[in-house]
Amino acid sequence: MAIQWRGPVPDSNYSVGREGNAITLIVDHWTVVMFEAAIRRFLNPASILSAHYVIGQDGRIVQLVSEADTAYHAGRFDVNLRSIGIEHEAGPAMPPSDALYAASAQLHAEIASRHGLALRVGTTVLPHHAIVPTECPGTLDLDRIVREARQAEEEDDMFTEADRAKLDRIYQHLEAYEPLTWTKRLQQWIARAFRTQFPEADLGGPDVETGQPFKG
Repeated sequence: MAIQWRGPVPDSNYSVGREGNAITLIVDHWTVVMFEAAIRRFLNPASILSAHYVIGQDGRIVQLVSEADTAYHAGRFDVNLRSIGIEHEAGPAMPPSDALYAASAQLHAEIASRHGLALRVGTTVLPHHAIVPTECPGTLDLDRIVREARQAEEEDDMFTEADRAKLDRIYQHLEAYEPLTWTKRLQQWIARAFRTQFPEADLGGPDVETGQPFKG
């Protein structure tokens, strides 16, 4: 997924680092204004606002703040310290598009993978209005975003349950798949084959495993 870096925002609009806090939350917003207008607002030092990402109606994603740093988006600094803020180009007169939902779902899935989050609306994925009194993010459907993000995670997993069962059997008997084990077995098989046809054959060469005279 292509993400365009348009940061950093001014020093007044974010904090370097997270004061030792882990990322445990994604907070979703809508911009109300158009894509570029939202970015200009976050690049304005007088706004004292920012978000980590802005997603456009056409599916474009811009990053303004590193995930390692604290964006000012949630309205509470303690929440900012442990969250990633995502703005969506949508508003009362600008319904979220399918392209926006698809991009947001993919971004949520990637953030969840990076930070070990289990995506759940109400716990690890929150609307802005769950933190402070606001209409944000309006009609943005977080359940749809999380549902599509989970689908994206499943599609990225190339292993079926049958594949995992086969891999588990390999892991349970891993020593049988080591090259030396197979070489040793081959040497023993050849020795038995030779003795069948040539009972007096000299098989006293070195054992591939020990280096000592072969006694297989």
